Amino acid sequence: MVNLLYCEFLKLKRSKMFLISFLGALVTPLLMFVNHVGTHFRRPGVVFNMASFYDDTLLFTMLLIGPIVYAVVVAYLFSREYTENTLKTILTVPVKKQTFIISKFVMLFVWILFLSLISWMSISILAVLFHTMFGLTEVGIGIAFNYLGRIMIGGSFMFFLMTPFAFLAIWSKNFVVPLISSAVVMTLNMLLMNTSFNAIYPWTAPMHFVLSNELLEQSSYPYPIMIGSIALISVLGFVLSIAYFQREDVS
Repeated sequence: MVNLLYCEFLKLKRSKMFLISFLGALVTPLLMFVNHVGTHFRRPGVVFNMASFYDDTLLFTMLLIGPIVYAVVVAYLFSREYTENTLKTILTVPVKKQTFIISKFVMLFVWILFLSLISWMSISILAVLFHTMFGLTEVGIGIAFNYLGRIMIGGSFMFFLMTPFAFLAIWSKNFVVPLISSAVVMTLNMLLMNTSFNAIYPWTAPMHFVLSNELLEQSSYPYPIMIGSIALISVLGFVLSIAYFQREDVS
């Protein structure tokens, strides 16, 4: 397992995908900064607090940018061995298929948490910059570290919700199907955002656990059902990925 992870890191080091995903993690913080600056000039009387920067970043990362960026990462990790015709070479060494695919999931988890950390660092810097230029209320390092935990938890949720895309990448052996599926998920996220179903739809349910917005925390569904919907889709994607890869003949 350790050797497989080391190989994944070496391949990542030589790939442009790391830079692409890194830039993708910066998109939402930059958009939120530009949005807050624009709002300040349009409505000078509006006063922002530091938490709003983190809340908005979390919201749009989990609803819009995250599914696309992380789906690209998943498609790269799980389909590159097919597109680059390296799978047969890898499996000639004494490594179990199950161990191989699990190492991919571990790499995905580490990658998503790293991108989450980058997102937190960038929004923290931009929040301080905004405070220096225009002023924020309720600024403090305690708020920043509180949201570090929320953002890392949000990244963990996103990892669990990426397992179905991993299966689609293995099944289709290309980038197209996972990316189209992530676009569908993103569209449904926006459609269900302001409905009561956002609490049980797996890709919007995590908002109830990581955002501080009281309106989002109010739900007619108990938390076990919300967690259950996330767990169901996650386990399904994980099991299907391993089972399909185990049974597939490598040609």
